[in-house]
Amino acid sequence: MDRQKMTIVTGGCGFIGSNYVRQAIEKGEKVLVFDALTYAGRIENIQEHLSQKVIYQPVFGSLPRRLSIECAECSDSRPAGNDKSIEGLFVEKLFTTDQTEDVLTEWLESESQLLFLLADVSNIEVWQTILPYFQTVIHFAAETHVDRSILSAEPFIFSDVHGTFAILDAIRKSSWKGRLLHVSTDEVYGEAKDEPFTEDSPLQPRNPYSVAKTSADRMVASFVHTYGIDAVIVRPSNNFGPHQYPEKLIPLMTIRALLNQPLPIYGDGLQERDWLFVKDSIAGVRAAVEKGRSGEVYNLGGGSPQKNIDVVKKILSLIGRPESLIKHVKDRPGHDRKYWLDFGKAERELGWKPEADFDQALEETVNWYLANKDWWKTVLEADQEFKAFFQAWYQAGA
Repeated sequence: MDRQKMTIVTGGCGFIGSNYVRQAIEKGEKVLVFDALTYAGRIENIQEHLSQKVIYQPVFGSLPRRLSIECAECSDSRPAGNDKSIEGLFVEKLFTTDQTEDVLTEWLESESQLLFLLADVSNIEVWQTILPYFQTVIHFAAETHVDRSILSAEPFIFSDVHGTFAILDAIRKSSWKGRLLHVSTDEVYGEAKDEPFTEDSPLQPRNPYSVAKTSADRMVASFVHTYGIDAVIVRPSNNFGPHQYPEKLIPLMTIRALLNQPLPIYGDGLQERDWLFVKDSIAGVRAAVEKGRSGEVYNLGGGSPQKNIDVVKKILSLIGRPESLIKHVKDRPGHDRKYWLDFGKAERELGWKPEADFDQALEETVNWYLANKDWWKTVLEADQEFKAFFQAWYQAGA
């Protein structure tokens, strides 16, 4: 079994993860997607690459949340304790620890480039079983929405901190010699002032999400220092692009504009974000896997700081909707005014820099949502969790 050909991608059904998976498959690589399909994990993001829409479920792994999935080897369905189901998705094989090699060998020898493993990233036993068969782990899986973390921080601590620890502890216990690429965030630095953050800037996270990501980030660094594991950290700035879950600024404003609904803008809307097109982001991740030095951190900045209000006005212009749809609402607690990254180190050591023009990439993104209404209508119409979040968060102003 050639481990060089095999990569594990956690959170491979999420926004950035699925973009990475699709590109890897286009390059002829084999990818194991490790995902629990929590609310922002959309199987539709990689569905065209799934062989007959089948997945694999380890018997020794905990059942993912929010799913009820038909099992080909069971007498009936395997409920996971809630009411979310995905039409046509079913477990092809429930495998035990001693069957892992058979499952992976069969896949490697097949023409299929994608294997879907339905499991929680925090399950150390699953990691200990599958790690020996792979050379690289790219860790995208995380809860990522600041607004949600303010409403409830616990899922962020569990997923972002404990999930990362599970991977690291499995590596430590198995003496795995592959490479871990950990995807952190620019928000670990806190609020930018007059200069962009470098990798040596102090970490000053200011909301529950960024605190959880900072904890995971530093945990990875500590395992490199203490146990000698091979790991690289990237800190991307705010990503945008196709397949982004519609709770984030650009897809949320695009969709609401399409529906002629009010666009809720926090405060004066002058908050600045260093926008990074997702295609540039995954190019940076790939460069860090291939060229990054173990234990090092690399900023992946977009090089295009934009005020939120200006981004929203550009979206309205692209769609042909009036600015009168903009509705200013109460600013969120502890809202950082600006994020801004210096990506010079990545350019020098990885040969990476952002290539996308912001306005062109924004137009490409808006056009994707225009052309894929069924993708986001499913969330708006059927995802009760999204509805509950939106009502709880924006009820005062939207």
